[in-house]
Amino acid sequence: MSDVPSGGERPLPQALADRDGARLSVLVTGAAGRVGTAVRPFLRERFDLVLFDRVATPASQPGERVVVGDLAVRADVRAALAGVDAVLHLACVHGLELAFDASLDANYRATVHVLDEARRTGVRRFVYASSHHVHGAHERDGFAGDGASFAPDAYYGLGKAFGELACALHAERFGLEVLVARIGNADPQVSDDRALRLWTSARDLAELLTIGLTHPDVRHDVVYGLSICPEPLYRNERAFELGYRPRDRALDHLASGFVPFEAMDERLGRAYVGGAYMVAPLPTGEETP
Repeated sequence: MSDVPSGGERPLPQALADRDGARLSVLVTGAAGRVGTAVRPFLRERFDLVLFDRVATPASQPGERVVVGDLAVRADVRAALAGVDAVLHLACVHGLELAFDASLDANYRATVHVLDEARRTGVRRFVYASSHHVHGAHERDGFAGDGASFAPDAYYGLGKAFGELACALHAERFGLEVLVARIGNADPQVSDDRALRLWTSARDLAELLTIGLTHPDVRHDVVYGLSICPEPLYRNERAFELGYRPRDRALDHLASGFVPFEAMDERLGRAYVGGAYMVAPLPTGEETP
């Protein structure tokens, strides 16, 4: 599919109506990370933010509160959730060298803890930051896009697939309203042809996350974090149904050293949705004798 036009701006519908005129309070996990740092300036225009991470998030602004804790500790999660209306769960660990054991606390226990405690404290809306790496083992040629089956490329993608299933459990069994946002490439600039088909700006991603936090029709939906990309790997139909209108074009953000498809090294995994994650050795977590 070619570039998707923005279609102009339009106001976002609100499901979680402001309580007595007050702004909604949103717990943002992993707030000190790259994505959290990038979307935070856009989100704080609309929400009061509880910024949760294992390290203090620098320079909180009016309407922001910093909480330091560990999502693997239920008491920390419960304390962070006090008084919030919704959750944006960004926290995770990732990387080509991520081994399974090293991912357990951040990508498995933490996700279940946040979901469980959100439900128990009466939180209604939950936005889960997933990744295109749940499809990373698929080849790009003939890729099914929005309708593709799970095919994680490494332990990071496997953890995201687990998190999506944990969200499904809480949505279907307990009625938690969940939006799963499978993020493409969220780097500031587009480095190569694979990223070009998946790129998202911080501004567009923040709009998509805002839809997840406020739209009245969200029940248990899956969308994709993409801006306006040439021949995108996903049509992102559900996001557009919910009113998503990206404004930023990937072609306007090419890195100075942008690598076209034909020049991509095999180590970049150009043939796969997950790129380098698919072709790099799968870490065992054990030291080589």
